[in-house]
Amino acid sequence: MKYKMGSLAGKMSCFATIFILLATGIQGTLYVIEAPFLVGLLISLLITLPLVFFSCEYIFQQHKRTIDTLTNGLKSIHDNDFSIRISEHQESDLSTAVSMYNKLTTHLKKQRQTLNQREILLDSIVQASPMGIVLLDPFKHIVYFNNESTQLLKSSKLEGMTLHQCCENLHPYLQKSITQAQSGMISFEQDDTKQSYYLSFKTVTFNHQPHQLMILKNVSLELSQEELSMWKNAIRLISHELNNSLAPISSLTSSAKTMLVQNKHLELLPDILQTIDQRTMNLSEFIAQYARFARLPKPNLNYHPLKPLFDQVRTLYSFELLAPLPTEQAYFDAAQIEQVLINILKNAHQSGSDITQVAVKVVKDYDRLRIAIVDRGTGIVNGNLHQALLPFYSTKQDGSGIGLSLCNDIIHAHHGQIKLKNRAQGGLMVEFDIPLRETT
Repeated sequence: MKYKMGSLAGKMSCFATIFILLATGIQGTLYVIEAPFLVGLLISLLITLPLVFFSCEYIFQQHKRTIDTLTNGLKSIHDNDFSIRISEHQESDLSTAVSMYNKLTTHLKKQRQTLNQREILLDSIVQASPMGIVLLDPFKHIVYFNNESTQLLKSSKLEGMTLHQCCENLHPYLQKSITQAQSGMISFEQDDTKQSYYLSFKTVTFNHQPHQLMILKNVSLELSQEELSMWKNAIRLISHELNNSLAPISSLTSSAKTMLVQNKHLELLPDILQTIDQRTMNLSEFIAQYARFARLPKPNLNYHPLKPLFDQVRTLYSFELLAPLPTEQAYFDAAQIEQVLINILKNAHQSGSDITQVAVKVVKDYDRLRIAIVDRGTGIVNGNLHQALLPFYSTKQDGSGIGLSLCNDIIHAHHGQIKLKNRAQGGLMVEFDIPLRETT
């Protein structure tokens, strides 16, 4: 018969079997060993063997319970449940494993609480953001969004919707830009008013899968205020320049009339007329600068060598060449890029820098040509670098605010970017890039 070792009947059967085998084995020695000694031995075995067996069984069951508890605890950790703890018994051989398990669950529980707090804080920040933030899964379904995005996309229920569905209530131009994942500034007319939006798409990894993060912001009000401020500065600047020119012209004209009426000091008339003519020319040049800025023509792109361009500019404003010019021709409008170099070098010469510290460096960067112009002048006050490229903004008392703004428009027309950076030991670096070859 077969018995399970875990049952009482099985245990007694095993003990009886062992006893019978021992009795049978010893039976052959009855003639050699005296009967009392044999009886005492059998009684001792009968008492000792069950005690040893039950002790081993108790220890085995205790270890088995501990191992089963550890197994269940590890399963709970796998299911992200860190609440199960195991009572520790110092006398157990598994006490070290139980102690390490309890320390692990405590550490993971603290980490989970910290992560939860950070997620709540981050979600609060995102929800309070003035920008619409939307997270899209690989199939263009919305898996996360903030409050502002529901206002911008004009839909109260976005979760689970596709990108195309959430744009149905938007202006067709904005809808097209979102569905085609176009990043940048977007402007269009709606209800006889100009609307401007900033749109950005970035690829991020979430749950080990590539997702797309869309950021949307209505910047119409900000741009309107910036544009209004720009025009106020323009009117103020033009009024100031006109007054500076017309006031002395009016005064000199009145003086000339008095001389003619009184027929006195007529020898001063040529100087007066020359001064009036000079002021008129300065005013005309000032207005011409604004006219050129307002109607900047499309660049006439072609291949040009670099050395003649820089040699021509050097005749007007000297500079040191920090590295040999690339021998390749670049693809640009020679007249416009020459104007950019002249404007930047003129500012460098007027910045208070030593003329010998004005330098130019030209390097190749893949299919672009990067040009940096540096000086050791006063630079630009930190915080105003972003304004230096705006129209009508100038750090010079008699500046028109046109030069760098015109340079910025020219470089943008060449699909490049102009950057300003204050140097560590004083001075300014102006860097821009132009194409080396024609691109489609």
